[in-house]
Amino acid sequence: MQPISDTEFKALITLLDDNDSEVYNHVTDKLFSLGIEGIPLLESAWETSENQLIQTRLEDLINKIQFSNVKDRLIKWIQKDGEDLLEGALIVAKFQYPDLDEFKITQKIEILSKAIWIELNPALSPLEEAHVMNHVFFQLHGFFGNQSQQLEPELGYINNVLDSKKGNSLTLSIIYLILAQKNDLPIYGVNLPYHFIMAYCRKHLQQDELDSKDQEKNVMFYINPLNKGIAFSRIEISHYLEQMKVKTHPKFFSPCNNMDILKTLLFNQLTCYDQSGNIEKASQLKELFELFQQGEDLSEAESENEAD
Repeated sequence: MQPISDTEFKALITLLDDNDSEVYNHVTDKLFSLGIEGIPLLESAWETSENQLIQTRLEDLINKIQFSNVKDRLIKWIQKDGEDLLEGALIVAKFQYPDLDEFKITQKIEILSKAIWIELNPALSPLEEAHVMNHVFFQLHGFFGNQSQQLEPELGYINNVLDSKKGNSLTLSIIYLILAQKNDLPIYGVNLPYHFIMAYCRKHLQQDELDSKDQEKNVMFYINPLNKGIAFSRIEISHYLEQMKVKTHPKFFSPCNNMDILKTLLFNQLTCYDQSGNIEKASQLKELFELFQQGEDLSEAESENEAD
């Protein structure tokens, strides 16, 4: 946040309704530079202003600052190779809910994680460990899957899923995967067409290992989040792909990394808003989605430079 005096701030607010585009652009640039820390000041100005045009322009400015903050955080998350899935899910939630209390979300996750930790012990088999996860997550805490094929945007935000206990296959899996990671269980996401499942693996895999599409060899069994975490095999995936008339590909049987998970989440949200006619939100989500492509292009360029 750039320092600004109270007098200068008030002067800038009064100039927000100036018809001169050059003046208006200068004013908005200056106010935009306040950053996320300046939003309380802008909100206070909105509350005290009786000028409808100024209020409208303040709303636009606040939204732009909030979106810029989300975008900056996502860029940093991508640069860290999406190490923290919870952080990625929170960034997406902040897109829709700028005032979201992230600490409360983290606390809810910790409560769930501790409930699972209490039930686990080193003598359990992989299937028994998955059973503990399912018992705590689906039975004790009552999480359940939305069986409708229609995408609902509110189900794409982790705060809503934690509050309502209702999620789609992807968001239920995201929370499940976060809890598995906190309890040191080798469970990873598997991205299927129009569906998301999980895989219990023989060993822990690094995020860069999950870039490979030949990690099926490490999968012991798969987990269906829409059916209370029931375990199933490769055969069921093959049947599903046949029903969907989708050509089989190794990636449909192999665990994916956190970057792929968040890309899918953003694409699903983009699709929801696009189908509902919310062009502005769809456009912003497209901008966030494209950050992943920019990151991939940058990584490829760095690899080529190293090769040279």
